[in-house]
Amino acid sequence: MTKNLVLRLIVAVFGIPALIAICLSGGYYLLGFCILLAGLGGLELGLMLKKRGYRASLFFSILLPVAFVFAAFYNYPIIYVLFYSFFLTTLLIIIDYSRAGDPDLSPFLGDMFGRFLPAVYLGLLASTIINLGSLPDIGGLILLLVFMVVWATDSAAYLGGKTIGKHKLSTSLSPNKTWEGFCSGFLGAALAAVVAKLWFLDISWPKILVISLTACFWGQLGDLFESAIKRHCRVKDSSEIIPGHGGVLDRFDSFLFAVPTVYIIAIYWR
Repeated sequence: MTKNLVLRLIVAVFGIPALIAICLSGGYYLLGFCILLAGLGGLELGLMLKKRGYRASLFFSILLPVAFVFAAFYNYPIIYVLFYSFFLTTLLIIIDYSRAGDPDLSPFLGDMFGRFLPAVYLGLLASTIINLGSLPDIGGLILLLVFMVVWATDSAAYLGGKTIGKHKLSTSLSPNKTWEGFCSGFLGAALAAVVAKLWFLDISWPKILVISLTACFWGQLGDLFESAIKRHCRVKDSSEIIPGHGGVLDRFDSFLFAVPTVYIIAIYWR
């Protein structure tokens, strides 16, 4: 057994029960988890963008995503935080360019992207975790379902890709992923839905299957999105903060993309 596999197992032994407890407890436990996810994820993203040459601010890469999380927890309108983030980002980047005195504005939009992306990617998406987990009665249970779907999708996609994978999904974004692995992920998601339905989540079969398959689809797109960012920034992992797993973004990229669509389904399909 390799050292990396041992580290992954140790993290799983302690991490999975902790995430289950957070989903079921909600409240300040969920808030603390989302602050860590948004803050550390924002730091990782800011460091990657700076390495690629963008004028990313590490301070605001942490602050703005965390502000979205607090706004969601205390029911402050997210749209206001989005506007404030945009205007603050624009103001700071204009000040930077004015001080530099550099007439070359060709990287201006790229630098705006580097400053604003953490707020949208980490802040806006992480805030929906708070929204979903705060739904009365079943919010925490649906959040747990999303975790199960993401884990099952990752495992099934990996096994499917390794055993029967032949056709590349996207060589430019993630060369190791295959269409066979992508489709296998849906089988894992369906299995997670069955387990959740029989074990703890009392909602209709059509609803739980739609939620699970939707989370599977968007979760895999989230994985591809983060892979694209890493390839653009020329890094292998977003960081090494989680032993054996890489960074926070490496571990929760799929979850961040899956939760918003599940939240929409949960609030409109009663």
